Amino acid sequence: MRINKNKIKFLFILLLLIFALPKKGMANFYKAEKVAQSHAGIIELKSGETETFWVKFKNIGSINWQGKGNKKVTLRTMSGGTSKLAHSTWYTSYSPNRVNPAATIYPDQTALFRFTIQGPKSPGLHWAKFNLFYNGEKIPGGKIEIAVKTIETKHQESQINEPETNEPIIKPGPEPDIDTSTNWWQNISSNLDIKQKLKWQNQPNGPIIRVGLLYIEPQEKSDYLPIVIRTINNKPYDIYDQNNNLLVKNTSGEKIKIDYDYNLNKYFLNDNNGNRLLMTDSYLTIKNKNNSSQVFEITSWKNGPFWGADVNHNQFEGKIEIHFNPNTNRLWLINELTLEKYLQGLAEVSDLSPGQFLKAQSIAARTYAMFRYFNNKYTNTPDGEPFFTLRGTQADQVYRGYKRAQNQPNLKQAVNATKGIIATYDNDPILAYYFAQTNGQTYNSEDKNMTHKPVPYLKSKNDPPGKGKELRGHGVGMPQIGGIVAANEGANFSQILKYYYTGIDLTKIY
Repeated sequence: MRINKNKIKFLFILLLLIFALPKKGMANFYKAEKVAQSHAGIIELKSGETETFWVKFKNIGSINWQGKGNKKVTLRTMSGGTSKLAHSTWYTSYSPNRVNPAATIYPDQTALFRFTIQGPKSPGLHWAKFNLFYNGEKIPGGKIEIAVKTIETKHQESQINEPETNEPIIKPGPEPDIDTSTNWWQNISSNLDIKQKLKWQNQPNGPIIRVGLLYIEPQEKSDYLPIVIRTINNKPYDIYDQNNNLLVKNTSGEKIKIDYDYNLNKYFLNDNNGNRLLMTDSYLTIKNKNNSSQVFEITSWKNGPFWGADVNHNQFEGKIEIHFNPNTNRLWLINELTLEKYLQGLAEVSDLSPGQFLKAQSIAARTYAMFRYFNNKYTNTPDGEPFFTLRGTQADQVYRGYKRAQNQPNLKQAVNATKGIIATYDNDPILAYYFAQTNGQTYNSEDKNMTHKPVPYLKSKNDPPGKGKELRGHGVGMPQIGGIVAANEGANFSQILKYYYTGIDLTKIY
């Protein structure tokens, strides 16, 4: 019998294609879309400290997601190796969670993956990449990245309890003293009784505040340095030393590179081509010559959300300062600007929230900033003077700067409409804590260790929108979900604030 080699070769190739098709074809039917995740920025944890993280995916393919069998859908590390963030509650050391075995996620439905992460042992920035898998195959669109910065206790800027904003679920503590009234915001007068105490009447945009945007420790030098800065639209700018002496004049707005040597304690200025301009032991301030408003772009810093959005919040209006703090061994990137401009760049709530709630949120954020202006916690410095007013993270309030401000016109309108208004108690700005969602009531501040002793305006209150839900955040002050629901029911910003903050006044200070 004569064998046709060409036919055998053709049949062999055909068989390979046939066996390959099911696997490839199946992959095309599995597809995911990331809907939301709990943390948009870098999560700061001490070694061994834990945090709850969640991510929500939508099934946009044509096959149901199962939590059992050989095609169960799991979330695991991209590499398949043990994660540095692994916690004892994970499914495996490389897989934090999977679809519930008793559940089926049909096309167009969403699945929530919630799990605990743990701060790695080694200090510095750690990136963890995960993806949805089925039967060992990646699901397209199922990728997430989590950035965790391990911090050391000795480097903490403050030992004071710090507020959390939009934080994930935590277990509630002991039951607080609950307000037994069954009424809600409806019992609060709708009158907008705004007191007038114009302390900053000559400063129509409020006092100048300083925001700590980013710190760089010695082991992170290669990740963040040199810092590359320019102005948008090629506007001119100058660089000054700590005594306000002009060091570099950049009339055409070109890029400049700033480096720091932690051993020599020296700052280095180079042009965009790498040519050395000068070396100094003075911290540096970058600003417009006449102190007028200017927008700077930190082109070397990727400061965007981790769910794939093509956004980089690296533009900041005002002044930029590069300043080393020897007490904490950190090099800081600081933004100095007016309080009103700062408020416009906050990223605490959605711009689609109801207008009255956005006004309440703006007043709460302005009040918290003013409280920190007078009660600064970042004083771990050689002379004991404050290093800055606020941090631009969940440690204080999430601040994303100029580009964020341009993309949230409703918040900007709310900030302008409430300009200069803060919440006061005995004529002083209150510690205006706020958080995401209650489990039916807010908590006394001392019960959550948010203050060392009872505070008259941070008392437990019923919160009907949170009833039957899980607590998200520290539980003290104004719950944002509750405020949104109240606004949708007809409450104005004064009623929202005066319900959640007991006995306060609203006062216009500029």
